[in-house]
Amino acid sequence: MPRKHIDVSVSHDEFEDLNNALEDHRDGFNQMAEEATNGFGLEPEYWAGRAEEVEGLRETIHEHSSEEPEQDQAGGEDTRTGTNTESARDQDFESDPRQ
Repeated sequence: MPRKHIDVSVSHDEFEDLNNALEDHRDGFNQMAEEATNGFGLEPEYWAGRAEEVEGLRETIHEHSSEEPEQDQAGGEDTRTGTNTESARDQDFESDPRQ
């Protein structure tokens, strides 16, 4: 199955929301595994396996996350170093004074 690469920048709150959503999703699969032991739905092993996959995804997100330098609200200056960290996508090249 093809894999997807995700490169996103999120706030601390958004990261926590993502983590909480994955935990809830994992817990839902664990609940389905419990219910499956009573004869409902698919086999408990299937749901337990899905819960493990989601937990692995949650752990991967934590392993590959890092803090970004803080930027001022006006856009682009790293408050620790005073350097411009604005991406090329956000710059207005049409009004570039070097032209």
